[in-house]
Amino acid sequence: MDFTPLLDSKGFFRFTGPPEHWLFAVKYMTWGLEDKYKPNWQRIQPGDIFFIHSTANSYFPNAKSGIIGLGVVGSNFQIKNDVRWLRELKEQRNIWPLLVPFSEIYLFSQLPLIQSWEPPNLSNEAQTKNLIDALLKNFIPLSTIGSFPKMGSFSAVSKEVARQILFDKRALYVYESEAEEILSTSKPTKLTKVNNVGETFRFAATLRTFDNIRFRLVKEDSTTYKRDNELLARADKIHCSIIQNLINIFKLKGYDTLSNRFVDLFVHNEKNSLLFEVKSTGNWNFRSQARKGIIQLLEYDYFEIRKFEAEQKISFQNKQKVFVPSQPPKDEKYVDFINKLQIGVAMVDEKRITAVGADLGLSGY
Repeated sequence: MDFTPLLDSKGFFRFTGPPEHWLFAVKYMTWGLEDKYKPNWQRIQPGDIFFIHSTANSYFPNAKSGIIGLGVVGSNFQIKNDVRWLRELKEQRNIWPLLVPFSEIYLFSQLPLIQSWEPPNLSNEAQTKNLIDALLKNFIPLSTIGSFPKMGSFSAVSKEVARQILFDKRALYVYESEAEEILSTSKPTKLTKVNNVGETFRFAATLRTFDNIRFRLVKEDSTTYKRDNELLARADKIHCSIIQNLINIFKLKGYDTLSNRFVDLFVHNEKNSLLFEVKSTGNWNFRSQARKGIIQLLEYDYFEIRKFEAEQKISFQNKQKVFVPSQPPKDEKYVDFINKLQIGVAMVDEKRITAVGADLGLSGY
């Protein structure tokens, strides 16, 4: 998928700190900001992209200033009241309480196996010095990036500067968070109007959906965490095609079409609403994919759609939840089971939605 259209919707930030702090960030997939940045911290959204600026201002003489990688903001934001980074340990004070979670970090250099080393602390100076050498091996000097912001430890980054780093040709080594995203406690992202399937990736917590990033990844090994990322499935070409068809169909009918990082597509007018979950399926995996889809539809309806209705002060006369497989299912018994839960099953093409099993009112679309 082409990355460029998302540059108008994504947020881009620069986090700056010494390399020993970035070693901690890679180990635990989090960064800390000072209290003075709280208004900006509150504006950071899951799916935003950050660039990693490692500074020469460090306890270690082999530190250098440059860009060492990039990453994606996760959703489980927290405020801490303990000490974690090396400077905090030395001074015994909570300097960076505002935690920014990371779902992915992409480094230009490869570190040793993540399980083989401890984060910088008061007693492992020699190990930390060696890790810093590895971390900085393939850094980008700031002098080669025009207009990169250098003042302070945190700032927004322009799209022009972001492009210079995003489209660099360096290999990427990916590290992923093991933290599970929880709808009820995660930082909220409102359902927002979308006009095309590309806009549904605004809050995507991965960059691997985009060719420019995926083609630069070094083959994964045990240095990376393994995570079943639902968003990768959402980037499947067939999946994207179905979502785009649904957007086109309902926009022609005058419906608002909305999405967020959880919901594939939610459409509504003044009276009717439909919540869609799309899955790439074959006959061999229809039940397992449908099982996931059922849970997601029920969960998203409870947490996301109910919240939307309350905020918009709207009560729909007709509400439907629809599971959309990519191939016509032959498992009639399981389709009947889904229908008994008052969930529709439908096939979608460029012009129409066709119910599979019980109609449940889908023939009107």
